[in-house]
Amino acid sequence: MRILALSAFIYTVAGYFGILQAQGAQVEFGKNRVQYHHDFDEWSEYESDHFITYWYGDGRFIGQAAVQIAEQEYKAVQSLMEHRINNKLQLVVYIDLTDLKQSNAGSEEAFTNTGGQTKIIGNKIFVYFDGNHANLRRQIREGIASVFLDAMLFGTNLQEIVQNAVLLNLPDWFKQGLVAYAGERWNPSLDNQLRDAILNEDFPGFDRFAEANPTLAGHALWYYISDNFGQNAVANLLYITRINRSVVRGFLYVLGNSYKHVVDVWERYFRQRY
Repeated sequence: MRILALSAFIYTVAGYFGILQAQGAQVEFGKNRVQYHHDFDEWSEYESDHFITYWYGDGRFIGQAAVQIAEQEYKAVQSLMEHRINNKLQLVVYIDLTDLKQSNAGSEEAFTNTGGQTKIIGNKIFVYFDGNHANLRRQIREGIASVFLDAMLFGTNLQEIVQNAVLLNLPDWFKQGLVAYAGERWNPSLDNQLRDAILNEDFPGFDRFAEANPTLAGHALWYYISDNFGQNAVANLLYITRINRSVVRGFLYVLGNSYKHVVDVWERYFRQRY
C-alpha cells in the first residue's frame, strides 16, 4: 500500500514538470474530454509580475479580473507564509464550473483539491467564475496559498517533493485548514458551523472532529493560533514543522505548549465564546 501511495503521489507531482506549456494558443490543458458549447483549442494569455494567466473564448474580461485579483492578493499570501517563489505561477481561468469539469484539466486523479473547488497541479491554479467576484478571489487566494505551502513544506524539485512527502506525514486539517484560512477570513457562516458542532453533546474533541471536517477544523485552529499568538506564529509553525518533520514538535517549539494542550485550550476558548 505504501508503494502504491508513493506511485500515485509521484504521478500527481509530475504536474510540476511540463503538463502545461506557456505558449499561448499552443497550451494543451483545455481540450475537452466531451465537447460542449465552448471552444477550448484557442487560449490567450496575460503575463504580469507574478502570474501567467490563461483564458479562452469569451473569457477575456474574466481573465483580466482574475490577474488583477491575483496580483492584489499575492503579497498578502506571501506575507502570511513568509516564503518566496522564484517562478511565476500559472493561473488558468474557466468561464464556469461546467467548463472546468469537462476539460482534460478536470481529471480528478491529476489534481490537488484545496478543500473547496480550487484545483492545483504544481504551480498551476485552475479557477472558474460563477458570477461572484468574492468567490473568484477566494479561489485565487486558496490556490496561491496551496502553491506556497507545497513549495515551503515539500520543496520545488521532484526529489525534494518525494523525499519530504514520505518523511513529513501531515494530518489533513493542517494543509486544508491553512489554505482555507488563507483563502478567506473567519466569518459568521464559519462561526455558526463551528458553534453548532462544539455545542453538540456528542462533540468528540478536535482530533476526531478534524478527521470528519478537516477544512473547518483546520481553519478554526489556524484562526485561533493567529488570533492568540500572532500571525507570525503561522509562518514559524510551518517552518519548524518542516525542519523537525513533526506537527507535535512544531507546536511545542513555536507555541510553547504541547499539541494536545493547544487543542484542548482551543476547544475551551470556543466553548466560552459560544
